[in-house]
Amino acid sequence: MNLIFLLALQLSLLHKADSKSLQVIKPNVIALEVDGDPMVQKTEVPMSCGNELKESEIHWRRNGQKIPATGNNIHVTIHAMLGGNFTCHGPSGDVLNHTLVLVKPVDFEKAILTRTDKEFITCVARNYNGPFHCSWTWDSIRNGVVVSFKAFRNSHLINCSLDNDNTGLTCREEQCPYSEEVTRVNLTLLVRNQYRLEEHHREFFIHEIIKPDKVNIVKTENDEFEWEVPKTWNTPCTFYPLQYEVKVVSHRKDCEHTGNHSEPHYTNETHYKVATRRSYTFCVRAQDFLTNQVWSEWSEYKVTKHKS
Repeated sequence: MNLIFLLALQLSLLHKADSKSLQVIKPNVIALEVDGDPMVQKTEVPMSCGNELKESEIHWRRNGQKIPATGNNIHVTIHAMLGGNFTCHGPSGDVLNHTLVLVKPVDFEKAILTRTDKEFITCVARNYNGPFHCSWTWDSIRNGVVVSFKAFRNSHLINCSLDNDNTGLTCREEQCPYSEEVTRVNLTLLVRNQYRLEEHHREFFIHEIIKPDKVNIVKTENDEFEWEVPKTWNTPCTFYPLQYEVKVVSHRKDCEHTGNHSEPHYTNETHYKVATRRSYTFCVRAQDFLTNQVWSEWSEYKVTKHKS
């Protein structure tokens, strides 16, 4: 369908749909925005096969099934969440055009994505000048599909690509890592399950989602440990300082263990000496010193001591 014609068509539908609104998602895909409980609502939506086909003999199908309506301009009834893929056909049965109608309930609780840590979308950046990654988790009983996505800052689009497994986006912004952030990144994600559409948003500064990579432990001799700044971290370190959390736990425990004999120690140094005669697990992780946001994953090293 011609994009200019589609936009004009959707504007006319917006008027005819009265209190319901129609939104153009992308060519041949529109969303019917419904207030209140969509399960008890029916909405008539006018559709057109195309201006250039006014004189043609046209019949229509909804999700592959023939419907009684004929002609270039028809009305279809959208009930509850039952949108559909509408195709118009010529006398020989060939497809002339198609429009996917989705239903976007305004007041319904989100159900296609699963909320994690109070957010539906989790975003992480490993440094200030590389890409950032945003991910989500699909609801286990719904077959979700990404419809569209967009990220921008200061009205400038950010280049993003969908991961192969459809569970995240990788975005790269052209911005100087030394500049101060004034406005947030705005991310919009549209997903659907069958004909139900949901819209999700995240706004953030890059410094709010910084999570350094794991540190690399390079020395483990005589209870003395040294580690390196993550290779993906910005330099110089004097401009991008990191702080480290060091923890020594029982060799039978992992680094997430809390409780007795696992008090953390915080330092700006990249070395530490353990004072114990027992077997233990040495743990260290990094955090942006200036923002105190997200800690990296733990790096660990197990030390086994034999009784003499």
